[in-house]
Amino acid sequence: MEQSNQSNFQEWMRQFSSDEACLEAVAAIRWPAGFRCPRCHHDRACILARHRIRQCYRCQYQASPTVGTIFENTRLPLSKWFAAIYLCSADKGGISAERLRKLIDVQWRTAQLMLDKIRRAMGDRDRQYVLGIRHLDQVELDDAFVGGRGRGGKRGRGAKNKRPVLVAVAQVDSKTSSNSPIPLINQCSVNYNDSTTCQYKGD
Repeated sequence: MEQSNQSNFQEWMRQFSSDEACLEAVAAIRWPAGFRCPRCHHDRACILARHRIRQCYRCQYQASPTVGTIFENTRLPLSKWFAAIYLCSADKGGISAERLRKLIDVQWRTAQLMLDKIRRAMGDRDRQYVLGIRHLDQVELDDAFVGGRGRGGKRGRGAKNKRPVLVAVAQVDSKTSSNSPIPLINQCSVNYNDSTTCQYKGD
């Protein structure tokens, strides 16, 4: 692991060093506007100490932040799951089950199951960024930063000497001419300041 990635990983692990911190992060994603009871839609609940379960004040329904996620029914500490998520997503080349096993101290079979779940979840996320543009069946986008290494300064994706590149792959239906122009650059805007976003600007 590169030095910059190592320091980022250590910072990540300090932030999510306990199951409580991980559960609160999952809960914030699950209920971004605050708790809402799945049964009666009441917005107030008490938090039970065990697994940070929310119990609705009105109907007493108990809602877990991890239900329906890759963490549901896991016996592993969530801090290990969060470590695996970081390691799996930080390197575009991926990580092997054997390397993950050594880094987070689990059995090989456990590491492989974790990677399978994480990759499926990441695949579901990537499908949310599919754009349908007129005569195109679908367009899939990905980004990367390219460039040589500079001396000193920040390394990795945020380095000054690296240039952002947007790659688009279009699946064209059988009725469309293969030499039909696809003005994707004019139709998509990308903001690389903090995170990568793409917005379709079709008419």
